[in-house]
Amino acid sequence: MGPRAGERGRLLLTVAVVLTLPPRPAGSWGARIIGGHEVTPHSRPYMVSVKFEGQHHCGGFLLRARWVVSAAHCFSHRDPRTGLVVLGAHVLRVPEPTQQVFGISAVIRHPDYQPDIHANDICLLLLNRSAVLGPAVGLLKLPRRDARPLKAGARCQVAGWGSVSDFEDLPPGLMEAEVRVLSLDVCNSSWRGQLSPAMLCTQSGDRRRRGFCSADSGGPLVCRNRAHGLVSFSGLWCGDRKTPDVYTQVSAFVSWIWDVVRRPRPSPLPRTTGSAATR
Repeated sequence: MGPRAGERGRLLLTVAVVLTLPPRPAGSWGARIIGGHEVTPHSRPYMVSVKFEGQHHCGGFLLRARWVVSAAHCFSHRDPRTGLVVLGAHVLRVPEPTQQVFGISAVIRHPDYQPDIHANDICLLLLNRSAVLGPAVGLLKLPRRDARPLKAGARCQVAGWGSVSDFEDLPPGLMEAEVRVLSLDVCNSSWRGQLSPAMLCTQSGDRRRRGFCSADSGGPLVCRNRAHGLVSFSGLWCGDRKTPDVYTQVSAFVSWIWDVVRRPRPSPLPRTTGSAATR
């Protein structure tokens, strides 16, 4: 049975609104890792879940025992004092004995972060205490300072806890998809020249939809066992080859990251009570 006249009108209005929406940060709407699979539990021990109000919001990765790398846009309109960082997780909705939960003492966004064009979409989180490293909690390396940009066609993996359907169904555990690096020139033509040199693109290596979507923001693109990208934004449809997935290119920020990590630690965020500060 087809939609009634009023329903058709609402459907057409919805389609019209959707078609005019700008590219979205991957942590803004509920969606999923596309075309992927569930990983072996704790085989990606560097993966981080950033939670607000008890719900997974963004990803990230553990760089040092007290430092996490994530996307700056994950903290737009969010009070970091109300956030929690979860390490050692596979299934977020159950209290696994491997999980370690932390408060956020400081958020250091890149000084040139420009949310309107997604430029320099990277930040560092200082945890309120050091993580205990072990089989379920580990570190992920950065690219070397002199690393050359990845070649088009390079195989990489992107992982996250984004929901697994358009109805926001939760994943069974941490999900991962294999993707291929796309040259920035080709990617920029798809994005009508909106990309900057400090960005990195991927798409599936075939005609299938494969890649990241919302709630995967801030998670790492892992190539050759190093974090070469941070999930930043995608098109309207997740994994759509017409609008390739876009990441912050981590190699462009290695010097800045180490400068932040090695300088005197910033003052902790003042405590807050309740959730009134979270929008």
